[in-house]
Amino acid sequence: MHSLRMTPRSVVKKSVKINLSNKYKIAITVLLAAVVLLLVIVWGIARGKSIAQAKIIVQTSQNTVKALKYFYQDQNRYPSAVEFADQNLMLNYMSNFPLPDYPSSVCSQSFDYKRSDDNDFQLSFCIPIADGGFKAGWNTVNGNLGN
Repeated sequence: MHSLRMTPRSVVKKSVKINLSNKYKIAITVLLAAVVLLLVIVWGIARGKSIAQAKIIVQTSQNTVKALKYFYQDQNRYPSAVEFADQNLMLNYMSNFPLPDYPSSVCSQSFDYKRSDDNDFQLSFCIPIADGGFKAGWNTVNGNLGN
C-alpha cells in the first residue's frame, strides 16, 4: 500500500509540471504570434509609405515634363541645369518647386535633371517600388525639340 500512496503523488507532481510546461508553451506561442503580427504591421506601413512615395514621384515627374514643355514654348529651349535649380524661375512653370525628395535604400535622391543642348533634356527619377509602369530604381524621361 505504501507504494500506492506514492504513485498518486508522483502523478500529481508530474501533471503539475506538464500544466506549467503547457502554460509556458502557450505564453511563448502567444508572444511569437504577437511578434509576427507586429512585423507584418511594420512591413505593411513601410510598404504603404513606399507605394505613396512612388506615386508622388511618378506624378511629379509627369508634371515636371509638362512644365519643361511650357518652358520650351516660352523660351524656345529647355532650361539649363542652373535654371532648373532656380526656384524663382521654375515656379513660373510649376506650382510646387523644388521637387520632392524621398531618399530610400534604392536611391539617394529622387530626381536628376540634365540638358545636353537647348532642344534636349533628360529627367531621371528614382522610385522605391515599381509603379505606373515604371520599375523600382532609376527611370528616365527624354525630351527633345519641345516634344
